[in-house]
This record gives sequence, structure tokens and C-alpha cells, in this order.
Amino acid sequence: MSENSRVSWTALLNKPLFNFVMALLGMSAAYFTTIGNIKIQLAEKAETVLVEALDKRLARMEVVIKEGRVSKDEFFQFRNNIESRLARIEFYLIEERR
Repeated sequence: MSENSRVSWTALLNKPLFNFVMALLGMSAAYFTTIGNIKIQLAEKAETVLVEALDKRLARMEVVIKEGRVSKDEFFQFRNNIESRLARIEFYLIEERR
């Protein structure tokens, strides 16, 4: 009889502990999933903002070029600047996906 009571006490003690551990694991999984989704959404928004800003700058530059206010050297300097920025953005996005 004492063997049976010892086994039942062990089972009763282990069950709440097991439930507690499982609840902690579930909460931590939900937390990390939520944080991961927030990071992805923020990255997408930041990328959209950068693309829109570059698009506006390029549109302004096109207007200035059409009006003939920019010299050839200024245009090539601007183009090189944009290319280097786009390369940095591309490198950053590639590194973030790894």
C-alpha cells in the first residue's frame, strides 16, 4: 500500500510541474513568434519608405534635368550616389535575410 501511495504522490507532483513547464514553453513560443512578425512588418515598412523617398528624389531630379539646370558632371555624381545607396540597401537586405 505504501508503494502505491508513493507512486500516486509522485504522479500528482509531476503533473502540475509538467503543466507549468508546458505553459511556459507555450508563452515563450507565442512571444518569440509575435516579436518575429513585428520585426518583419517593420522591415517591410522601412523598405517601402526608403523606396518612396528614392522615387521622389529621382522624380525631382528628372524635372531638373528636363529643365536643363544640371550639368553632366552633377548628373553623373548624383547617379553614382544613388547607385551606391541602392547597393548598400541591397547588401543590408541580403544580410538581414541570412
